[in-house]
Amino acid sequence: MLTDDQVSVTATVSESLTFSISDNSIGFGTLSTSAARYATGDTSGTTSEAEAHTLVVGTNASNGYTMAVNGSTLTNGAFTISAIGSSNTASSAGSEQFGIRMTATGGSGTVTAPYASSGFALDTAAFPDQVASATGSSASTTYSVRYLANIASSTEAGSYTSTLTYTATANF
Repeated sequence: MLTDDQVSVTATVSESLTFSISDNSIGFGTLSTSAARYATGDTSGTTSEAEAHTLVVGTNASNGYTMAVNGSTLTNGAFTISAIGSSNTASSAGSEQFGIRMTATGGSGTVTAPYASSGFALDTAAFPDQVASATGSSASTTYSVRYLANIASSTEAGSYTSTLTYTATANF
């Protein structure tokens, strides 16, 4: 026989992180000294700045998340196209540059400097380098990623590649 008319109910919600990428094969097409090239999902590239793909991150972790990039600059055997570095830099056709920039929509995530401005950066010396974060739980934030490549007249001919790895880590 019960002497109480109340029921105690409990539940637990596990901490979680969601992370997705819209396209993992992008390209610039043929690079030229006369105009900047921007990567596209169809791998043909364009001379107009374009979104190459998106990254979507969300978490219910009370301390948010951190997203980083790791990898290398564009390489062709021993030859490289210089990564822009740790400063947000404008495109400069005729000079070697490889970089990224990002914008964020939705959720509470933000792009980390130097990747957040109108120029481009790629700090391979700091890899893995933080590119975005949220300081608290966040509905999904969509990060639009843009890639820039420029070459100099002395850039060695050939096929250049890079593999960049993005990781999102919840701050549980």
